[in-house]
Amino acid sequence: MKRVFYSALCLCLITLTFTSCLSSKIERKSTSKAYRTLNFKEDLEYLTTDISYPEFNNYPELSKRVKNTIFSNWESFKSYTKNDWHQINDVNSRDSKSSLPPYEYIVKTQIETSSPNYISVLINSYVYNGGAHGNTTLISYNYNIKTGNYENILTVTGIDINKISEISRNQLYDRLINNNKDISSPSQIDDLKEMINMGAFPQIGNFEIFTIAKKNLTIYFEPYSVAPYSYGIQSVNLKIE
Repeated sequence: MKRVFYSALCLCLITLTFTSCLSSKIERKSTSKAYRTLNFKEDLEYLTTDISYPEFNNYPELSKRVKNTIFSNWESFKSYTKNDWHQINDVNSRDSKSSLPPYEYIVKTQIETSSPNYISVLINSYVYNGGAHGNTTLISYNYNIKTGNYENILTVTGIDINKISEISRNQLYDRLINNNKDISSPSQIDDLKEMINMGAFPQIGNFEIFTIAKKNLTIYFEPYSVAPYSYGIQSVNLKIE
């Protein structure tokens, strides 16, 4: 009987935390009537995980999409880093070097619900598995609450992709070049122009990451997309009706 009870308890924990681990912890925090934020944490020898993600009260399909995206990517990273971390750590031990610190997987989500027609979710994932710094990736979902569809930027704005590119490049030029006091040489200007022109080239794949507010839309660019890593995440704004 105890074995049956223990098995049932483990199954319950797996359902709640998405993965079975004694050091894992999910916290539920009420943030608004539209959604609540769930926090998942796990501390292993080789990986520290800290994930925040939303659960929408009236849109279970959106909740499922966001959760599956976050945790499927995390599972892949976790599987890779377990072997990688131990291999490097074994080499360090043989060379009398100090033990590696654990790798990191940190996810934060930004929710925008001010639009009457859309819910926007921006997923910001930071991973560190050695090197000078980690990497940041962004994913967004823009859910039409009336149709149940996930919309792209052309559908939402009704603006031609060439115009979206032009607006984006102009804003990026102003911020990163025209108003950038840290630029000290013509070659830096040329390099930034090249990155902006490539990253904001008029093709829809460059403008997949965005969120929708009541009267404006924000487009996001990952590090390295339109500027060097040190410039961080870049964003531009579009006015919408």
